[in-house]
Amino acid sequence: MDGFAQALPQTRRARQRAADVLAVLALVLALAGAVLAVANRHGAVTPSGDSASLAGWTQILLAVPYAAAGWLLATRRPEVLFGWLALAAAAAHGLAAAFGGWAAFTVFGGHDLEGTGPALIAGGTGEALEPLVLAVTWATFPHGRFPRGWTGRAAGASVGLCAAGWLCTPLVPARPTQEPAAYMGITNPIGIDAIPGWVQAALFSSGMLLAAVVMVARWLRAAGELRRVLRWLAVVNVVAILVTPFVVALPGGQLISSVGTVVELAVVVAVVLANRVYGIEVVLNRTLVYTLLTSFVALVYAAGVAVLAALGQQVGGTSTVLAALGAAFSLAPARERLQRLVNRFLYGERDEPYTVATRVAARLETAGSVQTLLPGLLEALAGALRLPSAAVELRADDGAIRSITHGAPRTGASARFPLVHQGQDIGALVVSLRAGQNTLAPRENRLLADIARQTAVAASNVQLTEALIRSRERIVSAAEEERRRLRHDLHDGLGPTLTAAATKVDAARNLAERDATRAGNLLVSVRQDLTSALADLRRLVYALRPPVLDELGLLPALHEQLRHTAVPVTLTAPEALPPLPAAVEIAAYRIVTEAVTNVTRHARASACEVSITCTDHLHIDIRDNGTPNDDNGANGANGGAWSPGVGLTSMRERATALGGSWTAGPTPTGGRVQADLPLSLAGSTVPRPAAETTPEHDRGSPPPAHGQIPETLTGNQS
Repeated sequence: MDGFAQALPQTRRARQRAADVLAVLALVLALAGAVLAVANRHGAVTPSGDSASLAGWTQILLAVPYAAAGWLLATRRPEVLFGWLALAAAAAHGLAAAFGGWAAFTVFGGHDLEGTGPALIAGGTGEALEPLVLAVTWATFPHGRFPRGWTGRAAGASVGLCAAGWLCTPLVPARPTQEPAAYMGITNPIGIDAIPGWVQAALFSSGMLLAAVVMVARWLRAAGELRRVLRWLAVVNVVAILVTPFVVALPGGQLISSVGTVVELAVVVAVVLANRVYGIEVVLNRTLVYTLLTSFVALVYAAGVAVLAALGQQVGGTSTVLAALGAAFSLAPARERLQRLVNRFLYGERDEPYTVATRVAARLETAGSVQTLLPGLLEALAGALRLPSAAVELRADDGAIRSITHGAPRTGASARFPLVHQGQDIGALVVSLRAGQNTLAPRENRLLADIARQTAVAASNVQLTEALIRSRERIVSAAEEERRRLRHDLHDGLGPTLTAAATKVDAARNLAERDATRAGNLLVSVRQDLTSALADLRRLVYALRPPVLDELGLLPALHEQLRHTAVPVTLTAPEALPPLPAAVEIAAYRIVTEAVTNVTRHARASACEVSITCTDHLHIDIRDNGTPNDDNGANGANGGAWSPGVGLTSMRERATALGGSWTAGPTPTGGRVQADLPLSLAGSTVPRPAAETTPEHDRGSPPPAHGQIPETLTGNQS
């Protein structure tokens, strides 16, 4: 095992050395080709009749990017095929530049040098390797293996056609009648006369066309991240198919057409190196725009010349100037339109914020349920802006984070936009950046900030709806549990007691004439059983609603209850309260008693203040001067946020179930619990009170208002 572990670094170093050697070889050949291209700048041509210098620079322009991309991939990711393919293409283009330049130099330089024929064969074979490299790359990108199904078979056929064309290249015989006169004496010693000259072009053309079709088909059938990755190569292929015939016809067209290959190399490097080549989006954007713009201008120029020639104007005179002017005047509007089209393809509707906002709003309107509200919004947002993924993080009351995501989340750069609703931070909108981005454009930041405001409203509605559903579930569950408890208490407690009492009464009646003493004892036992049953019945009634509320009212009931606490309690309240719904009375009573119980158990306080005020709602404020209990931490000044327990949860649920509000936590002077309860409820017999015109007192330190009587209730330890 140790030997295997040691072999891995050695293998990696060997691969890196191989990559270094191939990259240096390609650059050396390219340098030699550059020297020969300079030497061949005066009239030298290739066997095809093109400028030898321009042909050399074209090969050099391809060799250098291939070498750089191949070395970067082969050294960073040596297990990936594409780096080695790029290095092979770099060496082949360097070979074509050096040996093709050498052949032209020997023919046109006036030097009697050897090796012209082998140089032409080597240069042509090197130049012909690129279609095979591209076909393999298109077929196996980005995973390095052929796809399955008919696309895989078609991809294999495209690679086979290009391989056959490459193998035929050195075997095609020289045809003196079709080449410049300077090359007429040069023959191909390994050429086969049976191979026609058009076979090589036919094999390469059919193979490359089939490979491009396979790439586009894979892009259209893919989904998620794979679709976004394949999009670049598919677009470059489509643009190359449409544009190359026009670009090649321009002066220096072969050199210009090599830009598409450089773009493909940038895409491959960006994807293989985990999409972290920053700025690749800008490069691809500009390349697409100016490639399409060049093609458009060339089309306008050609169309203008053709129209003028059809009208009898001589080509090369005034008609050429008019066609050039027409192409020039079409440049500015065409660039603007093409830029919008490319931006829409790359970034979606980023440049149309109103459209994005409308689409998001429409998705919010058509959401069928709260479960589909945020996922639908995120789907519309990611689709409109071509984002890899989008997520909404919702923060619960206890600080827990829940994430709702659309798309496959990517490791890497992302942008976060806070979700703030009514001044409360409820979460964040998180979007993954596109491949090659490390930040969003300013216009996208502004657009997503606006979308985050809409999302915050939707997220708040989701949270409120889910809280309402959970509250209803708890209410139903609590009601059923209460029914079950009452049934058990009645069945297991009162039922047997009353049955036994009835049996004893029957026995006493039977013994009344024969044994009066035993009958009296039985009646005494019956009396005790009925007393116990009555106590159980009172306990059940008190659990449902304390009778003291109905007998005395809320304030007297609190006075009576707070007299028996272990901590002195000061109760400040009005002389009388308006009529309150029964649910509000029981909620206020339970919140006060539970809060004071928590003070007694956990706060280690020496005093407690309970303040009750009534304006447009019933406001309850309970304070203490305690310090935190290390064992519980449910109260105190310095204990940080309180951990919600049974008591705190019960108080919050009682307040929110009525549509009120509740807060609790430590303060610099002790613990504090506040609750606001409505004065009227829907369906209640208590009418809604008229609106108050007097201002509400400051709740931060409420003084005794008119009609309020502060009373200190000293605890009775009995």
